[in-house]
Amino acid sequence: MESQAMPGFVFLDFPDRQSAEAAYDELKKINFGLFYKQVSVEFAKPNLNRQQRNTTYVSPLTVEEHEKAADPISESQGILYPPNPHLKYYYPDPTPDILTNMMYAIGSVPRLYTQVLHLMNKLNMPPPFGPAEKESKPNILKRKHDELLSSDESELEDESVQETPKEMTVKMQEEKIKQARLTRLAAEKQKLAIKSTSSGHQQQQKQQKIKILVGPRLTEDQKAIRDKCKPMSELKDLSAFKNYEQGAPSSKLYVKNLNKKITQEDLTQLFSIFSKDITVDLKTKGRLRGQAFITFPDQATSTLALECTNGYLFVDRPIAVLYGRESKQQQEEQEQ
Repeated sequence: MESQAMPGFVFLDFPDRQSAEAAYDELKKINFGLFYKQVSVEFAKPNLNRQQRNTTYVSPLTVEEHEKAADPISESQGILYPPNPHLKYYYPDPTPDILTNMMYAIGSVPRLYTQVLHLMNKLNMPPPFGPAEKESKPNILKRKHDELLSSDESELEDESVQETPKEMTVKMQEEKIKQARLTRLAAEKQKLAIKSTSSGHQQQQKQQKIKILVGPRLTEDQKAIRDKCKPMSELKDLSAFKNYEQGAPSSKLYVKNLNKKITQEDLTQLFSIFSKDITVDLKTKGRLRGQAFITFPDQATSTLALECTNGYLFVDRPIAVLYGRESKQQQEEQEQ
């Protein structure tokens, strides 16, 4: 056998010295060819422990006594007495986890797989080859007692008590009442849902009508300005309109992308069409040069002006109009 402490070495035990010498001469004659290492054969010191372990035990029983006696546990290891007949193994009931672990063990150990097939053949069970059948799936919770089991496992029996006809009729009546109650509740919920949807639709229609009636009417000059505004689909490529957002509504407008030729009077003339009470602040110096702030008396007027002037071609250049930030004084005045 090959030693774990000395890999590549093999020790052979022989019954006597003469047999060992004969094997030694035969091994010396073997030539394994050019592609293999030459085997080195030497005599080793005898190991008494190994020799004692490999010796066979002779049964003290006669042939007749051996036939009558039960099979020993392990005759080769010197355990000649039979196993205890009252000894039984107890295993837990099968569960999905246990069956899965057994399946993995059978798949990973070929000899175990073969032994399981042999056992199924001895028990006259159908071969497991082919697709899995639903009928062959075991019922783990309810199993009948089998003499081939290693122990008497407890069975989970159906302990349902037979009911009397009166009790069955009472239960049927209660079930009918319960079903009728559930049906009535479902119908009431459905009616409430229909009413809520119809009322919500009516309110939405009313709000739309109010919005249409309350919406401001544009004058001819305001319509003319709005008609000259370019749509956002044509302005989105310009730098002034990239990522355009109107901002938080306020009574002040912020105007940019103005032509250099535009003056404060031009802006006043344009935005006075929406309200005479405005304040125009055109920046001619600093970081905000070429930009303007127009303040209106209220937010509704500024919103109308923004919708009508954003994208307006003012001196051959579309202007970008956004909501500006109000001062603290203006915010306080609006809150009052």
